[in-house]
Amino acid sequence: MKLNKVDLNLLKIFVTVYQERSLRKASEKLFVTTPAVSQSIKKLKESLGEELFVLSNKQFLPTPYSDSLYQKVFPLLEGLAMAIEEGKQFDPCQINEEFHVECNPHVLPWLTPELYLLLSQQSPGSTLVTHTISKHSIERLQQGLVDVVVHFEVENLPSDIIAVPIATLTFVLAVRKNHPYKGTNANIDELLEYPFAHVDMAYLDPNKHSRLEEEVTKQGKSMAISLRTTSLSGLIETIKQTDIIAPCMQPVVERYKNDIRAVFVDDLEQPALVEVYAFLNKKNQHAAKFMWLLDLIDTVMANSKAAIKDAAT
Repeated sequence: MKLNKVDLNLLKIFVTVYQERSLRKASEKLFVTTPAVSQSIKKLKESLGEELFVLSNKQFLPTPYSDSLYQKVFPLLEGLAMAIEEGKQFDPCQINEEFHVECNPHVLPWLTPELYLLLSQQSPGSTLVTHTISKHSIERLQQGLVDVVVHFEVENLPSDIIAVPIATLTFVLAVRKNHPYKGTNANIDELLEYPFAHVDMAYLDPNKHSRLEEEVTKQGKSMAISLRTTSLSGLIETIKQTDIIAPCMQPVVERYKNDIRAVFVDDLEQPALVEVYAFLNKKNQHAAKFMWLLDLIDTVMANSKAAIKDAAT
């Protein structure tokens, strides 16, 4: 693979087209015209003597050669960009970038607004893009399509991804304000007459199940799971309008405290505490930009815990 005579700008355009799978989307991201991108891909194809993309059912698909080229070129371009960036004095108010964060659905609804407030204050020219995690989040992190993934512990983590512990948070049971069960603490038997719900993580990992459901089953008891959803906002709305009970993180209950409240279960073996991690590509662990973003996320976590503590006193 002879790259010594290839224009680096052509490789940069190739990487963008490969990621976007579209000449039009790549041109929008690069702020150039679509014909200019098409011409650059044609030049690179002629320089390398290999077909790079093919059209199939209106999809712009990379060839096996492109897959191999991308795997070699992308880390090199990223390393070059990082070296140039690290040579500058990092100042968030001077940058104009998109920061992509993918989060566990229990975290996303309350992390997003608080993180946006901090990021927009310190880097007003930048854009925050948040999405719910998927089974492809770690892979997207490896490809540089995501900056940070916020999630619980992940098994069999790839060697090029690191996990930074950022918080220990508590799961509680959330009920509506005027729920028939009036206590703030309970034994699980006192709650089993009511319907239960939980945020379904099986779309991310088929082996993930409700810890509460597993614990109740382990005790030889049964519970009525009447709602499984991937939408935390949908779950909260259901809690507000019915007698359903659902595990939620304390920051969620605090955010919706005018409508829902927490019930703590005293007789479960599994701890209600859960570690939350920020996952990032190892090559970015010392870069000023990523350390700044992690610091913002860490600040949101600390502020959330402080708000819960203040509310309890």
